[in-house]
Amino acid sequence: MSTRALLPGGTALLCVACATSGGPSSDGTLAYDVPSPPTALYHVADSMVIGVTSPVGTMEITGNSFVALNLSFTEGEGGVRVDGNVDGFEGSMNNPMTGIVTADAGDLSSTQLEFVLDRRGGVEVISAPELAGPAAQLSPFQNIANEFFPRLPERAVQPGDMWVDTVTWSVTVESIETTSSTVYTYTLVGDTLVDGRTLLNIAVSGEATTEAEMEQGGMSMTQNLSGTTSGLVLWDAQRGLFTHTELDRAMSGTTSVAGMGSLDMTLEGPSRIRLQN
Repeated sequence: MSTRALLPGGTALLCVACATSGGPSSDGTLAYDVPSPPTALYHVADSMVIGVTSPVGTMEITGNSFVALNLSFTEGEGGVRVDGNVDGFEGSMNNPMTGIVTADAGDLSSTQLEFVLDRRGGVEVISAPELAGPAAQLSPFQNIANEFFPRLPERAVQPGDMWVDTVTWSVTVESIETTSSTVYTYTLVGDTLVDGRTLLNIAVSGEATTEAEMEQGGMSMTQNLSGTTSGLVLWDAQRGLFTHTELDRAMSGTTSVAGMGSLDMTLEGPSRIRLQN
């Protein structure tokens, strides 16, 4: 679930590469190509708690989402074509002022998510599912489309090497317009053994800002947040895909209602992605 979704979206020298159709790149470049096999099923789980401070106390808003996402990869113009199908979706938000809002896969405009992935992980979004009405605020799909894949350096790396990439995107869904920008710093820690398979352990830290403008109940609202995100990515060099992403966010800012001033806000919560097969 994006920030917008809850606003009222080893040890030795190691050169590694993404797998292409026959295996790892011969020159040790860590970059995206068609993985082997060219399909993947991911589970995406997200939860967060938003605190809004008012003169009468702090209100707590909670939200959760889960997505089962089937992906297929093919060579395409401008990079790797990624065709996704949402096999499962559940989302909920509990706001003491407006009650509980829920949505599932039956509420989606479609189950298709399509984009083109370049060598570093930048994307051109072709289509993504949407939710309508009050449930629109629950949608994680623009965040998934733009930030699902960790950025890679498109060069050979060894433990201690770092690379930086900025991910910026903007989208309007229903009456909510969201702009997000995060400067990510990645550091190759080394390798780690998971279920008998050697994976690359990549530490992630980010400086994030997000702004949302919306109309709710005839009122214009603006929300601004900034803060940090940190965690890790585990990369399977033999397969050419990440197997785990774990990120924790800690942000603060304000929510403003036209003619009524602003209130302080905080947002915290984890996001987890797991490769199932």
